[in-house]
Amino acid sequence: MTLVISFLIDKLIFVTLNKISDKVYTGQKVGKLNQYLLQKDDFDFIVFGSSRANHNIDPKKISNKGFNMGIDGQKLAYSGTLIKLLQNKKEQTLLLHIDPENAFNEAYLGNDIKALLLKYNRNNIVKTEIDNLKQNNILQKYYWSLSYNGSVIAILKNYFKPNYDYRSYFGYDPIHVSETQREIFQNILQKNDTVLNCKYEFKLNKIYKDYIDELNTFCKANNKHLIIFTSPKFSDKCKNDNKALSQVLDTRNIPYFDLTDFFNNDNAVEYWKDKEHLSSKGAELFTEKIKGLFHENYALLRTKNTSLKDLRQ
Repeated sequence: MTLVISFLIDKLIFVTLNKISDKVYTGQKVGKLNQYLLQKDDFDFIVFGSSRANHNIDPKKISNKGFNMGIDGQKLAYSGTLIKLLQNKKEQTLLLHIDPENAFNEAYLGNDIKALLLKYNRNNIVKTEIDNLKQNNILQKYYWSLSYNGSVIAILKNYFKPNYDYRSYFGYDPIHVSETQREIFQNILQKNDTVLNCKYEFKLNKIYKDYIDELNTFCKANNKHLIIFTSPKFSDKCKNDNKALSQVLDTRNIPYFDLTDFFNNDNAVEYWKDKEHLSSKGAELFTEKIKGLFHENYALLRTKNTSLKDLRQ
């Protein structure tokens, strides 16, 4: 009897949190995801990835129906699952960020997908992906309200006091760097970089391999144009992993824009927040580059059998 009561209380809490959460459309933790789920089929251009996608590309400069679904700290499991939620046959271009070092990191277990746990008992695709990666809490199958662990405060905060109007938000979060932050970055640059042990052999992480293959198949079957890219870094002293990722994608005929060295010929400090994240000024220039690539290769991007080599810079 006690167990039955605990289950009933759990479901009551779950339903209550669902009703509140479903009205939240601001904030990265919950609101941005809800906005994506609400509007995803209206977009024709979507950026996916980590902070190196979120802060680097202004989608509205590329398409009036664009959205940046980059989320800080997320990798391929999170982004790949969101792509799989695009179930209709609407033609869409998907720009997916991958860092080569993450793709070849054997320790990656897909734990970033836990950010989708609050949808675990509400979406079969999300549930399947989380279960396949063994990132679920077994108790969550019985106590559904556990889905909201770690999210309640953010939900309530954005429910009672949303800090922007999501109807004019398109997912892009530029980084405006203060003078103090720029000085700190300049001081960091004056220190000698550690010499890297540049590897020559790479094994693709199994989770990355599976997602790349599954997304490639999914996109071809659902009228999606998948393009993978790598954002700029202030200095990348080892290019072998970039070449290895390029070869992986080439064999699968997936277009790849490796833009790691985009700023090498004009590497002004004002373009950067740190060695891996662009300032708003750097992001403006980078967005223009992405826009140019799309315009230059528009016909090729719409061709299902586009050769990767045709999309080289």
